[in-house]
Amino acid sequence: MQEFKGAEAIVYPISYFDLDVLVKERIEKSYREKTLDIRLRTERTRQEAKLLTTAKESGILCPIIYDIYENKIILKRVEGKMLYDHKNISKSQIKHAAEILAKLHKLDIIHGDYTPANLIQTKKGLVVIDFGLGYFSKKIEDKAMDVVTMKKALGEIKGIFFLDEYKSFGDKDVLTRADIIENRVRYAKR
Repeated sequence: MQEFKGAEAIVYPISYFDLDVLVKERIEKSYREKTLDIRLRTERTRQEAKLLTTAKESGILCPIIYDIYENKIILKRVEGKMLYDHKNISKSQIKHAAEILAKLHKLDIIHGDYTPANLIQTKKGLVVIDFGLGYFSKKIEDKAMDVVTMKKALGEIKGIFFLDEYKSFGDKDVLTRADIIENRVRYAKR
């Protein structure tokens, strides 16, 4: 694996105590005052680690954390197929993704970027990655945004299937709020 650079972090492979692992390092933001930037990157790194740990302890498949310090998390490399392309995602994978999101929401975990691109199909099942925009919240609106994000990423037909599956596992109030959010967006576009 080569280095991958996102808006908030870079991910790159290293050898760590004879293990092949990935380092997720939050990128310095030059537009922020230096002390504030260091504090924010450190806090957000710790938050992501706490989200991953909480999810993992509850039985949700996600990367194992080997170490964390300052703005870096050292993670076990997940072997599998990333579901970047929503066109190739199967109905069973969509169902599993809906179940995972409902479980995260029962833990009051908001993923923040719940899309097929942050799911990896492994032999054990779907693994959720990249909690970098995540946080804890009991708010239905926040949970509904996760649902809307996935629905939009999947496209109209598969997105509706995702909503139907989420209904089987999750809170119906979240789906009601997701519909309200989508209607607000549709209205704003006119």
